[in-house]
Amino acid sequence: MTGTLDCLSDAQNKLLRKYQFEHKTFLPSTFNKQKVQHEELEVVVEDYDKFFVRVRKEVERMLEQGRATIVIFKDHAAMEMFARKLKNEKSKLHQYKGFEKLSDALRSSDRQTIILNATRPFAVTLMTRSYGRGTDFACYDKALVKYGGVHIVVTFLPEDESEAKQIYGRTCRQDDPGS
Repeated sequence: MTGTLDCLSDAQNKLLRKYQFEHKTFLPSTFNKQKVQHEELEVVVEDYDKFFVRVRKEVERMLEQGRATIVIFKDHAAMEMFARKLKNEKSKLHQYKGFEKLSDALRSSDRQTIILNATRPFAVTLMTRSYGRGTDFACYDKALVKYGGVHIVVTFLPEDESEAKQIYGRTCRQDDPGS
């Protein structure tokens, strides 16, 4: 099941037809439709150091609010480069306990633990775009909901509307707030 059948690209629809998916059924969600709050949606093209500082400041801003932040990278190499720099330039905020990296290199049980912990107050999770589709970051923490929910930072331009919708859908899960 997906909420993105309405915005598939021509190539994606062609692929569905190739494999004889001829009908689409839209089922209403059992949850209220939450609109993702785009607090500051912008495209920034800068050198890597400025990019790093900008993303780190966004993460720190969310930590100050007690929110969980998921930073999504185009690929594993981009995530690792950011993680190395973040490890060397730690935040001075007392709430910051470090970050987790969600990666295919981890055992399944370790990935599930990181996914579960990603929706707790003050959590910082780095991940690649492959986890932006279908990974359910459910929030069971009332404090996080009170603080504003999960905040998503996308560090690349999604390839199409379907991918963007899926990535932004990692927040506002099951009637919870998010941005």
